[in-house]
Amino acid sequence: MIFGDKSRFAISIDLDNDSGGQWLFGRFCYWISGAVVGDYDSGTSLRDVLFQMKYIAGDRGGRFCPALLELSADHALHVISDAINEGSGDFYNYVKNDFLPARLDVRIPVDIFDSWRIFLIDGCGGSRLLYGMIYSSGANALDLRYGEFDTIFGEAYSYLNMIYDKC
Repeated sequence: MIFGDKSRFAISIDLDNDSGGQWLFGRFCYWISGAVVGDYDSGTSLRDVLFQMKYIAGDRGGRFCPALLELSADHALHVISDAINEGSGDFYNYVKNDFLPARLDVRIPVDIFDSWRIFLIDGCGGSRLLYGMIYSSGANALDLRYGEFDTIFGEAYSYLNMIYDKC
């Protein structure tokens, strides 16, 4: 099942024929600008994906950081990564002191995304998805309509929740 537009942003979810009951074994990935992000072929427990998705879904509307959108993709990715890893304090030059940087992290913390950094920043005119391999110094960026990521993510989350409830 595909949610969204693979040429922009989409989520692919495929349940294995032998899904292991409530384990929901299957495959999951993001599609960003036509490229697969995540280790889709390895497969994972979609139940674990579902349980972790609720935190990202809960951050909807809480990622407004227009000053971070003024930075280059590389610099923004570096600033956010450092803040999440408790490195540099530069992050707070761009946001309020009580803002939690983890709100920007839309990488589902499961094995298939272990080698990725994926952040979403919302601003007045839209949103920007920043992504790159964890050990790469470069970043990629995709500009999205405001709410586009959250809508697609919410549809995928609801679908997985429905499947889980049937098991």
